[in-house]
Amino acid sequence: MYFFFYEIIILCFIPFALAKLFYRGLIKLDHLKYLNERFAIYSKEKKSIWQSRQTVWFHCVSVGETKAVFTLIEILLKRYPKTYFLISHGTLTGRNTKLPNSPRIHRTYLPYDTKGAGKRFLFYYQPKVGLILETELWFNLINQCRFHKIPLHLINARLSKNSLNKYLPFKEFINSGLSQLNSIFVRSKEDLDNFSSLTEANTEIMGNIKFEARPPKGIQKKINQLKKKLKLTNQFVLVAGSTRPGEEKILLKLVQKLNYKNLILAIVPRHPERFDEVEKIFQAQNLKIIRKSKLGKLSKAPKYILVDTMGDLYEVYGIASLAVIGGSILDYGGQNPIEPMSLNIQTAVGPSIYNFRDMVSDAERDKAIFRFKDIDELEQIIKNLLIKGQINQNILRNAQQYIKNSSGSTDKVVRLVNQYL
Repeated sequence: MYFFFYEIIILCFIPFALAKLFYRGLIKLDHLKYLNERFAIYSKEKKSIWQSRQTVWFHCVSVGETKAVFTLIEILLKRYPKTYFLISHGTLTGRNTKLPNSPRIHRTYLPYDTKGAGKRFLFYYQPKVGLILETELWFNLINQCRFHKIPLHLINARLSKNSLNKYLPFKEFINSGLSQLNSIFVRSKEDLDNFSSLTEANTEIMGNIKFEARPPKGIQKKINQLKKKLKLTNQFVLVAGSTRPGEEKILLKLVQKLNYKNLILAIVPRHPERFDEVEKIFQAQNLKIIRKSKLGKLSKAPKYILVDTMGDLYEVYGIASLAVIGGSILDYGGQNPIEPMSLNIQTAVGPSIYNFRDMVSDAERDKAIFRFKDIDELEQIIKNLLIKGQINQNILRNAQQYIKNSSGSTDKVVRLVNQYL
């Protein structure tokens, strides 16, 4: 009964999803590419090819999840030279993320979660096992995997207290879906407790595979090239990564208040559709902000930079004197701080961390990051760094040790996949 009503809701949702997609397509045509994949309509000629392959399927909704599986896939590529790897996405940014170079890696959009589309998707690719990252819950697809006896695991799963409270009124339905998974592997004790309050599914702690993500090969060369283009020498560069609405104005006001000649602010909005909106914030104050996509030849380092290109977060974090994690200044729950930390960049996280509470709390305990409860504390952090020479070596040393101590979850996923190959 639950799944019947769920199917009706999804079918009603699709016209609105398509309308939004076509609207975005008017702005950027890439949104309309591969529309057939969203309905699981595939080439009949290639169907027999996929059915003859041994395939491991990963669902990585967006950029962060996609990058998180790189190390894992590279290990599996070497271990299983005849196995293919399918990566499905839910967003354009995820689908556009550059993958490891291998003819055995294929990507596609995950279709809308109707019963028919899920069935076509699974019948076409016929994966030996499916691994869904984090908390992408598509109940028709989960149900179809169980019906067709395809093992399906939720890995790197997270569930904040906020999300748990939203799901609890629908506990019976959600439990009926989650209990069809073979297992749920969560990132932390907090996630384990939250999932246990929601479902009777087999759940255990695996750790966070995002600790295993390594900077892309050749990234230092790209960082050096970007520094050269931007005419950076000894400036203090404040990079705000994955910012959300309202945060750009706060950071701009802070930089203006500090009034430090060699302080540069680089903004990386979380969502591409906000690039123009963020640019207008600066233009409204007659401030010149340089878009990364239109750098050209500069005569001097710009005061303000808008990163309006996709997949460049590692590169931009690499030029930072201090990286501020977007979504943590206002109440959005934060973002993953590991990317700048893995580049040996000082990292600061604000008060809102509920999406990454255990990760940030552990890093704070190990004195591996800066924490600020409000913008005044961030101001003081920046002032201290400017006075003491920009770099806090203790923070950097502790961050590398923290990442090292937190690694190991990839080996657990490899052992899980081994069971099916």
